[in-house]
Amino acid sequence: MEKEKKDLTVPVLVGLLVIASFLVGSFLTRLKMDEKTPPSTEVAKETPAQPEEGVVLGEDQLAKLEEGAAGIKGEENAPITIVEFSEYQCPYCKRYVDTTYGLLFEEYGDKIRYIFHDYPLSFHPHAQILSEAARCAGDQGKYWEMHDVLFGDDREFIDKTNIDEDLSSFAKKIGLNVAQFNSCLEEGTFTKAVKDDFNLGSSLGVSGTPTFFVNGQMLVG
Repeated sequence: MEKEKKDLTVPVLVGLLVIASFLVGSFLTRLKMDEKTPPSTEVAKETPAQPEEGVVLGEDQLAKLEEGAAGIKGEENAPITIVEFSEYQCPYCKRYVDTTYGLLFEEYGDKIRYIFHDYPLSFHPHAQILSEAARCAGDQGKYWEMHDVLFGDDREFIDKTNIDEDLSSFAKKIGLNVAQFNSCLEEGTFTKAVKDDFNLGSSLGVSGTPTFFVNGQMLVG
């Protein structure tokens, strides 16, 4: 039993440390930027802060976080459960994907249960529709494919006023039925689900992106 406990504890600690390292790095980067630019209230809300001890969720709460999640992957009995509250227009969420997300799965893929929740920040004009687009892709069984495209190298669409054509292009790229995808967006099929997700995050103490719960332990962003 002691060996089994150790086997579970080590990867959990590694998961915490890897994500914490990302948050610390982003925090230090932001400090350097603040030396040159005046502080912005809106930017502060999306900037990962230095990780600190926060909320610790119980098993029942963790189980409920699987209900209504935007995307889930990994085995149910995986020793590490990572819950991420995030959104697709957030630059710090993109940085996390580029520097940390892939590394976690490369090293501990079969030990991770990953649960993604939407937390679209109001000052990002495309955040809501991008979250809905990912869920519409998920409706056709390709949530994570759309997740990867939206966080991919081609981010020019972020600065556009209208991104409808870009979303249709992404849908075609990952092999979706484009007409069905467009209809899903136009009808607002997942509008309420995304907003409910935001409210859920807020009720748990989430106030910025990305924010993580690693086996229930909040890492505050």
